[in-house]
Amino acid sequence: MSTFQIKRNDRLPSLTATLKQGVGTTSEAAIDLTTATSVKFIMKDAQTPGGTAKVAAAAVVVTPASGTVKYNWAAGDTDTPGTFSCEWEITFPGPLLQTVPSSSYDTVKIDVDLG
Repeated sequence: MSTFQIKRNDRLPSLTATLKQGVGTTSEAAIDLTTATSVKFIMKDAQTPGGTAKVAAAAVVVTPASGTVKYNWAAGDTDTPGTFSCEWEITFPGPLLQTVPSSSYDTVKIDVDLG
């Protein structure tokens, strides 16, 4: 799992990831997003992962064949310092759903700024 750090209220840099299946196994392979109809970035407080999402918004598919996506932070997304669990939800035709990572979560850490 990966950790992304950003300061409170910053909106750059965007969060970029390569979505892979079988993470943590010998078969880690990028997910081909060529036929995906959407990718959503979801982020919740790590202390209450069952609670309301801080972010649940569309991500941008950067390079479909290699599974590269990014999320451009919106106003209010990074206004609360803390540690957040996050995942990517891919929708394929059908609609078939795949969540990455498939076990556990990635982490976003928002630090307090000094300004």
